[in-house]
Amino acid sequence: MKILRKKGQSILEYTLVLAAVIGVIVYGLIGAGENSIKSKIQTTYETAGDAVTNTTNDLTAGVFQ
Repeated sequence: MKILRKKGQSILEYTLVLAAVIGVIVYGLIGAGENSIKSKIQTTYETAGDAVTNTTNDLTAGVFQ
């Protein structure tokens, strides 16, 4: 009698795990809500843009006054 023992994982099982990991990453990046990475990056970008604008305005006003 021959006994078959499975020693490794099938490609299907690895694919399912990989799909779950990718799904979690995508949800974290483009998920809805204020705590998503997308909204945090957007807020940081806007803050940096405002800082550059304020610095430019301060330097221009200081030079021409």
